[in-house]
Amino acid sequence: MIQLDINCDMAEGFSRSRQSEDLGIMKWITSVNIACGLHAGDPHLISRTIEAALKHNVKIGAHPGYADIQGFGRRSMNLSVNEVYELVLYQVAALSGMTRAMGGELHHVKLHGALYNEAAERPELAEAVVSAIADIDEELILYALSGSKLVEAGLEHGLQVAEEVFAERAYLPNGRLAPRELEGSVLISKEERMEQTRQLVLKQKVLTVNGQHIDLAADTLCVLQEGPDVLQFLSDLHRWAKQNGVSIEPIMPR
Repeated sequence: MIQLDINCDMAEGFSRSRQSEDLGIMKWITSVNIACGLHAGDPHLISRTIEAALKHNVKIGAHPGYADIQGFGRRSMNLSVNEVYELVLYQVAALSGMTRAMGGELHHVKLHGALYNEAAERPELAEAVVSAIADIDEELILYALSGSKLVEAGLEHGLQVAEEVFAERAYLPNGRLAPRELEGSVLISKEERMEQTRQLVLKQKVLTVNGQHIDLAADTLCVLQEGPDVLQFLSDLHRWAKQNGVSIEPIMPR
């Protein structure tokens, strides 16, 4: 039976933002990536999201990004390798500490936005990220863009790596995510998202923006919280998985 983890990025608002959508999504996912307060989030929203994850038995991950609230962490900051190391170290340590204080345990780390994309391409940044994670806890699982330099760096360090794919994001021929400014970079229709998910999960392939199929390992599927009809999509995804012999469950530490 094929096993699939479903993850979602959360706590990316602020404490006055609505929480009802987060709690609805928690019922359908197996792991959550919680913003650490620098690109989005604050201590109060982070705490509530950890609490909800523990209640629903969802695996908790840190979701560090560039310290760029105005740009939502989606702009490059041209930091040095050491600055990236310190940035990731700080955020993962903070999320780990909060999770432990609330009775849980940090399960994984997934980068956000520009840092996610740049570490996927640049070996020196990937090395800094992996070093920070390993220095905090070598048992943490690294969620990284499938086939990327970050996957390679994680494996070289001996970390457990989960190769991540996306239900809603379009792909370039090199396996990278299509830039958000490119028209069609985010799949809107439920049919498109389900078809891409089917290909990724059952065939380990994806159709790129130029009409070419490429191979991609798919250990964990990211579903965007802000995606259209996200709760209906997740419900349909669970129904489809049951009908096709796909077991939706969290990635367990080796």
